[in-house]
Amino acid sequence: MTEQDTVAVIVAAGQGTRMGAKHNKLLLPLGTRTILEIGLETFIKHPRIRKIYLTVSSQDRQIFENMIPEEIVLVEGGSRRQDSVHNALLKIMHDEQVPELVLIHDGARPFCSEKLIDRIIDAAHEHNAAIPVLPLEDTIRRITEEKTEVLDRRALFATQTPQGFRTKLILDASKQAIENKWLVTDDASLVENTGDQVSTVEGEPQNIKITTPADLERANWILKSMSNS
Repeated sequence: MTEQDTVAVIVAAGQGTRMGAKHNKLLLPLGTRTILEIGLETFIKHPRIRKIYLTVSSQDRQIFENMIPEEIVLVEGGSRRQDSVHNALLKIMHDEQVPELVLIHDGARPFCSEKLIDRIIDAAHEHNAAIPVLPLEDTIRRITEEKTEVLDRRALFATQTPQGFRTKLILDASKQAIENKWLVTDDASLVENTGDQVSTVEGEPQNIKITTPADLERANWILKSMSNS
C-alpha cells in the first residue's frame, strides 16, 4: 500500500430542492466560482488522493464535463444518494489499480480542509472506517405525542463527510444494502448495519453542508473569512 492509495467519491447527483434552485445547487455561485469548484479544489490538490470520482445526474453531465479537469472520472448517479455511491464503488472496482481506501464526500460541503482529509485517511488506515463528528452545542429535546424530554447531548454528535473506508468493507456493505433494501442517510450506517465498527475523528465547524439559501449565505461569509485570514 502506498501513501497515495486513496481515491475520493464526491457526490454531486442531487438537485437540492430545498435550495429552491432550478438546477443543481452545486452550480450556484460561491464567491467568484461555483460551490462544486471550491469543494473539488482541496481534493484535487491533496497529495494523498490518487483519483476523484464525481457522481452526476445524466441531465448535468455535459455541464460538469465542461467545467471540471479531465482526470476526474464522471459516474452516473442514482435515484438516491446511496445508489450514486454504489455506482461509484462499482466503477472503482473496475479501475486498473483498486485502491486501499475510499473517501466519500458530499459535494455540498465545499470547505473540507486538507487536515481533515488527513485525519480521516489516517483513522481509516488504522480502524478500517472513520467519520468526522462535532459535538452538539444546542440543547436537544425529543418530542412525542406523550411528552417532551431533554437528551444528554454529551453523547450526541453531528456527523460530517468525508467518510473513509477500506474499499472492500464499504463495497460489501453497499451490496448488502442493495440486496436488503436498507435506507440510510450516510455511508457509515451501511458499515454499521453489517456489524462493523466506525471510528470517529474531530470534524470542522466550517465544514458545513449547503442545503438552504441561509446555508449559502453562511458559506459566503465563511469564504470571505477564509480569504481575509
